[in-house]
Amino acid sequence: MTSEQNENVNPEPENEPLESDSGADENSGNGEFADLLAQSEETTPAEAKSGDQLTGTIVQIGDHESFVDCGLRNELPISTTDLQNDEGELQYQVGEEITAHVQKSKDGLKLTLAINLKDAGRKALEQAYHAGTPIEGKVGQTNKGGFSIDLGGVRAFCPYSQIDVRRIDDPTEFVGRAFQFRILELSDDGRNVVVSRRALLEAGRREQAEKTRASLAHGDELDGTVTRLVPFGAFVDIGGIEGLVHISQISHQRVNDPADVLSEGQQVRVKVLEVQNLGGGRNERISLSIKALAQDPWPTQADRMEPGSDIEGTVTRLVDFGVFVELTPGVEGLIHISELANRRVIHPREILNEGERVNVRILDVDLNRRRISLSLRQASDYDAD
Repeated sequence: MTSEQNENVNPEPENEPLESDSGADENSGNGEFADLLAQSEETTPAEAKSGDQLTGTIVQIGDHESFVDCGLRNELPISTTDLQNDEGELQYQVGEEITAHVQKSKDGLKLTLAINLKDAGRKALEQAYHAGTPIEGKVGQTNKGGFSIDLGGVRAFCPYSQIDVRRIDDPTEFVGRAFQFRILELSDDGRNVVVSRRALLEAGRREQAEKTRASLAHGDELDGTVTRLVPFGAFVDIGGIEGLVHISQISHQRVNDPADVLSEGQQVRVKVLEVQNLGGGRNERISLSIKALAQDPWPTQADRMEPGSDIEGTVTRLVDFGVFVELTPGVEGLIHISELANRRVIHPREILNEGERVNVRILDVDLNRRRISLSLRQASDYDAD
């Protein structure tokens, strides 16, 4: 057998690793896996326990129960009502972060935005005070200056001014209702407890206001709540911030007093007309309109009015140069002072009064300029005497 043949009989694999090298690789792989496993165990949070405060991401919102991923082995449930305001509107969305407290339930652990002292024990009272954590309470009887609040066996006091962000006309409307409160004062022995619901509402409004300001723009159409009525209009909450509906923007009809057509707490649909100094504190100005979203009666109603015909209306305003008369809701015409009588008139009050019903003659209808000229002295039933 030649040397060349001998080389072909037992060829040595060129790429086959040596036994010692293979063992080294295997040990190295096991070491890396062990390191990764150790790191995983270190970064995996321990199981939550009742009373813990956790921050997580909302991953699901259901009709009755929602779920939050807090980085634990399992997602924790939270009642969907905890994610809603007093009106039942959702204050959180899937993907948003939320900070809540772990609480025991019959099905295991769950999250809650407020501590139930009856379940958590009295020691949670001091923890809630220092951490500013909301606690659950039920409004009891009214007394001098405020309400008696039952915090799961612990009695507290809530001043009238701290039960809501709005002025309270009837304190009894809160009696018997359950709310979340923040502890404002706590004596060393834990017997004197002063709580506030307003503090939580204002904190929620600030968060909501930031979101509203971030997206608010001219022309937006929003749902709002009337918060205050003033002689010159109505303030409307559009999501943590207030805008003004000027009295001229409430209705196509003339409004003498906003309280005649609106009430505090009423839900309204508004359009954003102007935004100035957004986020500028007292210099912030948001102009809103209810009228802009209502059907304008002028085009159809005014087009039906024929010059030369008589029509009955109601006197709405007396001015130096004449009298404004509402002919149909939202459509007014003007009787010039020269058309009030067949004699010289110094001031319209000599002839008519506000609120008086009158029969007038239509002289001219200018649809483009939205003007209707009227006459009292040319009406068919005008009495020259």
